[in-house]
Amino acid sequence: MFFRGYPTDGACPAGAGHDAQGYDFNLPYNVPETATAQRNWRFCTKCYGMFYYGYPDNGRCPAGNAHAMQGYDFVLPHDVPQTAGTQRNWRFCPKCYGLYYYGYPTNGRCPAGNAHGMQGYDFVLPHF
Repeated sequence: MFFRGYPTDGACPAGAGHDAQGYDFNLPYNVPETATAQRNWRFCTKCYGMFYYGYPDNGRCPAGNAHAMQGYDFVLPHDVPQTAGTQRNWRFCPKCYGLYYYGYPTNGRCPAGNAHGMQGYDFVLPHF
């Protein structure tokens, strides 16, 4: 998951910039955390990706070293039914702390090496 609103598309673990595909997501932010919505998801100013900011370190950024947090505190819904305006199968990678789509045959490339790992909640993200 990355932000596509700047002249460049950040840094992708597969090389060069990210390549946009699929929905435009409308993610909730600066709202209370609940039993089915997790806070501490942040934008990285180096790779433009979404990463979990709830650990002492900030994971592995594809632009080098750890992610750098800025902006909103996104609160992502999880483990709720998918609807016409949402998409499930978004997962946390415990190696890089990134949010990636788990709906393909492979798990994409992780900046910490090999494919992303999968851990925790099944995030169900709202889109336009």
